[in-house]
Parts: sequence; structure tokens; C-alpha cells
Amino acid sequence: MQRNFLPDWFTHPTKRRARRVNRRVRAFYLSRALTRQRLALWGGALLVGLAGVVLTWGSKLASLGTQAAYALSPWWMLVWTPLMFMLSLLIVQVCAPGAAGGGIAQTIATLERRGAFLRERFLTFRVAVVKVLATLTGISAGGTFGYEGPIIQIGAALTHSLGRRLGIHSENAIRTTILAGGAASVAAAFNTPLAGIVFAIEEMGRSFEPRASGIILTAVILAGLITMAAFGNYDYFGTTAIHFRALGGSQLAAVLLTGVICGAFGALAARAMLAVSTGSRSRLLAWRGRQPMLFAAVCGVLIALIGIATHGESFGTGYNEAHRIVTGNAQGLEWFGIVKLFTMLVSQISGVTGGVLAPSLAIGAGFGYDIGRLLPEVHPQAMALLGMVGFFAGFSRSPLTGLVVVMEMTESPSMIVPLMVTALIASGVSRQFNRKSLYEAQAQLLLSALVPPPATRKDN
Repeated sequence: MQRNFLPDWFTHPTKRRARRVNRRVRAFYLSRALTRQRLALWGGALLVGLAGVVLTWGSKLASLGTQAAYALSPWWMLVWTPLMFMLSLLIVQVCAPGAAGGGIAQTIATLERRGAFLRERFLTFRVAVVKVLATLTGISAGGTFGYEGPIIQIGAALTHSLGRRLGIHSENAIRTTILAGGAASVAAAFNTPLAGIVFAIEEMGRSFEPRASGIILTAVILAGLITMAAFGNYDYFGTTAIHFRALGGSQLAAVLLTGVICGAFGALAARAMLAVSTGSRSRLLAWRGRQPMLFAAVCGVLIALIGIATHGESFGTGYNEAHRIVTGNAQGLEWFGIVKLFTMLVSQISGVTGGVLAPSLAIGAGFGYDIGRLLPEVHPQAMALLGMVGFFAGFSRSPLTGLVVVMEMTESPSMIVPLMVTALIASGVSRQFNRKSLYEAQAQLLLSALVPPPATRKDN
């Protein structure tokens, strides 16, 4: 007689049926949860794509507003720029204080478990709308701002808010929606889907889960399709077919010089921006804390004076000037990189909402062009591309993201290796100046300032 070694509760027909029902119920709820997550990500990605279209067109119109004000009279900018700086600051202060800042550090902070409560401050529909308005207002002022940083917070806010409305409460699912929104935003801003994935891994790597890569990739593709449908398969700063010959003496010097110089200046710029965030004991920043409107107005006047002195070349994101350098029409843009770097720092210290991703690429183009004047054997357009990837890598410590964005601008495979080497050198130089990347350090400062310390127990 065969003995049954299994317990009665396991083999009893009623128990077996109960286990089958339990498995089916769990599968049903898991499938519903996965469906809700996919709806949130796909719907959020479509919203991110639309936000990219709005910001792209809006930034162009805002830049036209700056040009129109300058065309009336260069001296009119002494009124226009500080006025729009104050208006942008007022929009944020009155409507949504969580919309302040560049957007990337805020998004990274919300991915930390101890910063989970910051999601209600930084990642709401209201914050997304206010961020769009404040960013476009700052760009219209003529400040050195871009929308490519703010759109990351906007995209994360859209996907996160939609996920909450659809009932997503799992911590892993929430972080995936935030990551997908940020990655899709980079793809929508630069029209480079691969850059979105790379940025999510580089800047938000500690929160990136390989299991979610397929979902994030889908969101990136959907957002990219929306912007591609609106603008076509365009290249952000234009394209160049310049070839880079084998690394001889001049070519090797170009790569080394650009990597070291741009990496050092990028690191110093990042350190200066970090000092703006940490230097509460500075009299200048103490003044900003007491009288933010007046401080923003003074910064606006300084931006206007520099713009007048440079015949309008220093106003705006720097997109037009970088496009001219990349496409071989750089006459009159000597020292553009240095001037643009200074206006970017002034714009950031003003407290006005705006990003620095696109301006950092424009600054890099200017640096590359100026370094190229020392090496006439190397084509200026090739030097501009090296400068862009070098400064971006040194400033943001995201060499792969910068590499992917800049690689889209070249039609020459011979440029790929020099770009990679420049990015690695610049990133290595930057590490000698700063222990952490700019956005990681800013996120840690936000968490330290806004996350309350754990409550201490009182002994009875």
C-alpha cells in the first residue's frame, strides 16, 4: 500500500481549490497593477511629448520676444530683463514654490526613499504647469536658461501624478514612473531617445532597475514619437560632416587640450553653482534671501548690460550661437564661451527658474571654437563638437549623455573616438575638483535642508 507523505491539509480537495483561487486572485490583481502602471507610463509619456512640443515652440517664441525687445532699443533691455526676471520669480512664489530650481536635482531627490514626501512638493500637475510658465518667462527675459533641465521635473511630475490618479502606490512602481518621465523628457527635449535612457542610468543610476528598462524604453519612444511628429527628425544644434583625421600631433593636442580645459572650466562652473546652493553665510546670498525680487532685478540689469556690451550675442540660451559655430558660421563669436559662462552663473544665482543643460552645450561650443584658434590645423567645427562634449562632461559629470547628444550632430564616424576620449578626459579632470556630480550634490543638499531628521526618543 502506497503511503501519502503529504499532510492532509495540502491534499484535501477544498484546500487545493482554495490555493488555485488564491493564485488566480493574485494574478488578477498583479495584472491590474501592471496595467495601471503601463497606462500611467504610456499616458505620461504622451503628455511628456506634448510638453516637449509646448516648451520647444514656447522657447522659440520667448526668444523672439527677447529679440523684439532688443530691436526696439538695446537700452530697453535694462527694463525688460529685470522685469521678466521678477515676473518669473513671482509666478513661482505665488503659484507653486516647488517649481523653483533647475528641475534635475529636485527629481533625483524624490527618487530617494527618505525624500519620498518631497514628491507632493515637486511632482504635481500644478508644479508642472507653473514650471512651464516660469521657465518660458525666464527665457523671454534674455537670461541664460534652457528648458531641457526643467522638462525633466515636468515629465517626472506628469507621469507621477498620472500614476497616483490611477492608483499606483508601490514604491518600486512609483520610482519607475518618475524615472520614465525623466528619461522621456530628455528624449523629447533633444530628440535623442538613446540619450534619455543613458541619462536615466547616469544621473539616476542608484534608482534605475534593469527590470524596468523595457517599460522606460517604451515611454522614451512614445515621447520621442510625439516630438518627431511635430518637428520631424531634426538635430538639436544642427549637423556637420567634418572629418577628424587619424590622431596625429595636432589632433591629439586638440583632444587633450579640449578635454583638460573644458573639463576644468566645467568643474569650476559646477562648483560655483554648488556654492550658490550652500553659501548661506555669503552676504550676497543672504541679500537674496531677504529681498529675492530686488536681487533678481539686479541680476537682470547685469545680464542686460552684458548683452548690450556684446551686441545681443549673450542673450538667451545660446542655441543660435552654438548652431552658428557647429555649422561653420562663427564669425564674431570669439570669447563667446567665457561670456556665456558668466551670464549662466548670474542667471542661476538670481533664483529664477531655468535649466543649464543646453547652455552648457553652447558654452562648450564656444570654448571649443576658442581653443581651435590655437590649433588652426584642426577644423573649427570639429573643435566645437569636442568642446561641447568636454564642457558638458566636466560640468554635469554625465559624459555618456553628452556623448550621445553630440554624436547626433556629426555625420562622420571618424569623430566618434575623439569625442569619447574628450568626454573621458573631461570627466576625469572634473573628478579632481568635485567629489560628487553637480546634480547629485544639489539633491543631497535639498534632502538635508527639506527632510526632517528622525525623531529622537525620549526616555521615560
